[in-house]
Amino acid sequence: MTTSINASTIKRLAEEVGQDTVSLLLKVFSDELEQYLRQLSDQPSVSQVREISHAIKSSAASFGADDLAEMAQECESRMKQGQADWMHDHLPEFRLMVQGMALEYKQLASNDELINRLF
Repeated sequence: MTTSINASTIKRLAEEVGQDTVSLLLKVFSDELEQYLRQLSDQPSVSQVREISHAIKSSAASFGADDLAEMAQECESRMKQGQADWMHDHLPEFRLMVQGMALEYKQLASNDELINRLF
C-alpha cells in the first residue's frame, strides 16, 4: 500500500502558519500518529477504534495525509455502524497506514530540504 503526502496541503499550511513552524507541526502530527498506533496495537474496542479514527481523520486531512484521512473516515463510519468484523479484517491495514505515515511525517519534519522541495 502506497500513501503519499499532499504537497499542496503542506504548502497551504506553511502559508498560513509560516514555513518555520511547519517542521514543528509535522513533528507533532507524527508523534500523535505514533500515540494512536500504540493505542490501536493494544487490542482496542470498537468504540476506541471509532474515537481514534475520528481524531486521525481530521488531523490527517489537515496535514495532507489524504489516503489516511479517507481510511480513517471509512473506519469511523464502519465503527459507528457496529461492524466489528470489518474492524478485525481492516485493522492491520489501518495500523500499517498509520505507522507508515508517522514515519513519513517524522522524516519530513526533520529534513528542511524535503520540506523545501514541496514548494
